[in-house]
Amino acid sequence: ILEPVTVKGQMVNIGGSLELEAKGEARLKLVCDRCLEEFEDMVAFEIQERFKKAENGSGVESNPDIVMLEGDTVDLDALVYDALVMHLPSKVLCTQDCKGLCLNCGQNLNQGDCKCDTRPTDPRFDILDNLL
Repeated sequence: ILEPVTVKGQMVNIGGSLELEAKGEARLKLVCDRCLEEFEDMVAFEIQERFKKAENGSGVESNPDIVMLEGDTVDLDALVYDALVMHLPSKVLCTQDCKGLCLNCGQNLNQGDCKCDTRPTDPRFDILDNLL
């Protein structure tokens, strides 16, 4: 995380439960899954959560979508972190057309072509290549 995460939203009391709706953004330093280069990107996320105060300290609620509150405060740090992680893409790419690395020499193909022979070979002729 390169700079403070910004979150804006509102929490509304509706019939004894608190409903939080918020949107946030974070500037992150990520590593491309194809070329392994670091890059910066802005990730946007949303938080929608319902809270209800635990009665008599029971903390048991039949609805798993409601977070039971103990005390008078809501810790938003964990909610923001969870929402940010859940909104990260499963495949992180520096650009949509990232060429990645050469499978033979490891050259970053975004920075230029390598000298490797990339012609497709027929595995039936591999034994003949070993003779030469």
